[in-house]
Amino acid sequence: MMVPPPLEMVDVCAGTLPTLAFEPAVHVNYAETVCRMQDGLPKMKAFPEEYGGTLPK
Repeated sequence: MMVPPPLEMVDVCAGTLPTLAFEPAVHVNYAETVCRMQDGLPKMKAFPEEYGGTLPK
């Protein structure tokens, strides 16, 4: 678990919640990835501005 300050929310690893129905929709901070995904989901270079990132709206 982590608390990223600008987002004012708590990040919890989805794998720790066995009953969670998790369906990914987008990859963020993809510019920093070490494992390229070929899953057809959108890939954002960084976080959007409204979430404390550097990408404009």
